[in-house]
Amino acid sequence: MVKALNLDQTLEPVLKTSPAAKNRFIYSRNKLHMLPSSIGSALTHPLIAPKIPRAGLDLIKSASGQSDESIESFITRRFGKGMSDDLISAMVHGIYAGDASKLSVRSTFGMLYHLEKDYGSVVLGMLMGGGTVETPWDTVLKEKIVAKMPDLKDFVDKTSIYSFKDGLEELSRALERDLVASGRVDIRKASIVEKLDFDQQGRTVNVSIKGQDPLQVDSVVSALPPQVLYSLLPNSYPELIQNPSVTVAVVNLVYNGDQARLPSPGFGYLIPRSENSAVNHKGLLGIVFDSCSIPDQDQGASRDHTLKLTAMIGGHMFEQIVGNHDGVDANPESSSIKEQELLFEQIAVDAVKKHLKIEAIPDIVKVHIHNQCIPQYLVGHLQRMQTLDQSLRADYDGLLAVTGAGYLGVSVNDCIKNAREVAEAVVSKMGEEEENGEAQLVGKQDAVTGLERSWFL
Repeated sequence: MVKALNLDQTLEPVLKTSPAAKNRFIYSRNKLHMLPSSIGSALTHPLIAPKIPRAGLDLIKSASGQSDESIESFITRRFGKGMSDDLISAMVHGIYAGDASKLSVRSTFGMLYHLEKDYGSVVLGMLMGGGTVETPWDTVLKEKIVAKMPDLKDFVDKTSIYSFKDGLEELSRALERDLVASGRVDIRKASIVEKLDFDQQGRTVNVSIKGQDPLQVDSVVSALPPQVLYSLLPNSYPELIQNPSVTVAVVNLVYNGDQARLPSPGFGYLIPRSENSAVNHKGLLGIVFDSCSIPDQDQGASRDHTLKLTAMIGGHMFEQIVGNHDGVDANPESSSIKEQELLFEQIAVDAVKKHLKIEAIPDIVKVHIHNQCIPQYLVGHLQRMQTLDQSLRADYDGLLAVTGAGYLGVSVNDCIKNAREVAEAVVSKMGEEEENGEAQLVGKQDAVTGLERSWFL
């Protein structure tokens, strides 16, 4: 997509050899601990070394045979509670802003689930090169992309992460410009869909939009949050409202670089469950060192003279943190947004002082509260998606497909990949494109739901 949108020149890759790629931290026991980069360094790591004897039981412990369980349950069973509380819970905070005791291991860390299932041991499976979770669509898509972009493998091998000169928003802006310029796409912003009606005989869908004439279309691909889609459909699907979503406050801090310096370069740090972040750190999930993680985004006079940090606060602890603060209601709609912003600003500034020993006052602070922004895949999520796949197939016969963070992956990469697959499948089904590709794997006579891959994960 980056190449198709001519964004190659604005790409900001961070190499795997950079400090941001190699140095990642966990804050525990009143100090930052750099995560080990090798087996040797893990053997002497203060957070990991004491847990190795218990973790070694993974090699002889039999598989549970469960179809799914929580991340915490899985890690504790195979490697011990310490590994779950001190390490894995921090990763869950960083990716999902979630509670490891509630999230599905199969839906979030599927590789671990399949290593145990296929090899009986996570460690043994990794040593044997297992754990890859690849669907037929993934395989075909990879072959197609590599054939068109032979230099991609070199980019992937060298690059840890990447962004753009003006941030990730460049991608969505370029995508909008390209779609509008094509003349084939009509984007209607601030249009609230109120209802979807399906005419099976006429093979059409009537889309009711608030304050506008209804649309009659051949098919609908919904990228709405599942809870919103639930209220628009004529039939009730409990799978759409099973998972909650969490709210995250993101605080951007900009310091004078001459007054504020990082204790060590790196990508940033996360707070594990063992730190009881809700109490000891007021819901802080972690802090990203932006100036170090994407250094080339700083241009002009600010380059090398500012320190930019991003604090993430709340997630599964959001209501607890806001509700425990005098004068601030946990419901974002019931309290002053300004009150909440001041609260999160103070939490972020205090954390920087305590954890990074930076006493300077930030020159710029921006607080953004992202309400219900990250879906939480609770235990049994994939099984529910399989049930939903069957229901949408039976009830709408291809007139409705779904995609987005609420279904089969919350990351930007997952959302783009899944959206591409469902779009190609829908186009193929409509007979507008006959090329061989991942769309064909669905089958010309089959309905497209966007949930097909749930049976392979």
